[in-house]
Amino acid sequence: MPRSSSLKPAFRRERADKGLLSWCVNVPPELSPTGKRQQLYFASKTEARIQCNALKVRRSNFGDSLGAMTPARIAEASEACKLLEPFHVGLLEAVRAYVAEIQVRTGSVTLGEAFDRFGESKSARSPKYQREIRLAKRTFEPLLKSMVCDIESLLYPLSAHVRNAKLRRLRSVFNLAVRRKWAKENPVSAIDFGDIPRKEVEVFPAETVQRILEDALENDLEFLPYRVLAFFAGIRPEGELERLDWSDIRLGEKLIVLRSEITKTKRKRFVELSENAIEWLLEYQARGGRVDGLVAPWSPAIRHRKHHRNYKAAGIRKWIQQGARHSFCSYWLALHKDVNKLVLQSGHTDADTMWTRYHAGVTESEALKFWSLRPPRLASNVVAMTA
Repeated sequence: MPRSSSLKPAFRRERADKGLLSWCVNVPPELSPTGKRQQLYFASKTEARIQCNALKVRRSNFGDSLGAMTPARIAEASEACKLLEPFHVGLLEAVRAYVAEIQVRTGSVTLGEAFDRFGESKSARSPKYQREIRLAKRTFEPLLKSMVCDIESLLYPLSAHVRNAKLRRLRSVFNLAVRRKWAKENPVSAIDFGDIPRKEVEVFPAETVQRILEDALENDLEFLPYRVLAFFAGIRPEGELERLDWSDIRLGEKLIVLRSEITKTKRKRFVELSENAIEWLLEYQARGGRVDGLVAPWSPAIRHRKHHRNYKAAGIRKWIQQGARHSFCSYWLALHKDVNKLVLQSGHTDADTMWTRYHAGVTESEALKFWSLRPPRLASNVVAMTA
């Protein structure tokens, strides 16, 4: 039978000469939390002796608990140690890890509930952002009843664009799950996002924009300002335009004030109104257009119907994503050549990226044509709107 440890402090002269903690306590494997022999060092003999006394109490308790173990439990522990031996893992270490897993699982939630909680936490975000969360949730329908702590990989046969968008939402949901301790780690971090080759920015030709605006003017007057401000002021259609108020539009000053609470970047910005934008808005007013409250007061569903009807009537088969804003930035830069001012007006943060994306996207002659687009006629009895 091996001799038990004396559990007495020992002074290490070589450590003292180096200015290190020099009082050592040897902890035997059966009393070590790792199941392996340890050496603990202390600054004084008193501290080391206190640790020795604590270990003696633990050894006494261990002897008592060992005596209370049945032969069946002892045999089970011995077999467990044999199974763990090839992995160099102690029985106590393995049990603690397993208990931690059970605790995580007990406190976890289903992926569906995690999506719902995430949606609630983002209730102040734009309707578009919340709709993307709901769409992402539907993508992972087969996994919604699974516990978030059980999901290790999520690979779907989706295009790179769609797959990346879904994984970004899923990554956000799992970040919330980790913070709430529903999962130990974010499995999406180990998934490679698809490579998406950068394409040239697409814009609408001036002739197409004219047809879009004329159709709105004749067939859906209340929708006209929404189009005008997207094309000629570069205001983001969803998130910014839907919260823009008519009081933010100052025709007399040829200016739009975008309040910080409605901009994507949460920073106030000022957008200069072009002459042709003002003429379209004056024609809208002359025909009895409403100039109070929200510019786009409709629900997302109604706005989508208006948008779809308008571009189909203008002869467009497929709408260019962010096409109105891309058109504004491209045509503005081609005409004015001032990328720093465009960054301020459009709400971007990076002049280099702005220049790379929009420089030489269209010619100056095309830009002149775009900024010359005007309503078929400008009424003579127009009174300019006041702030």
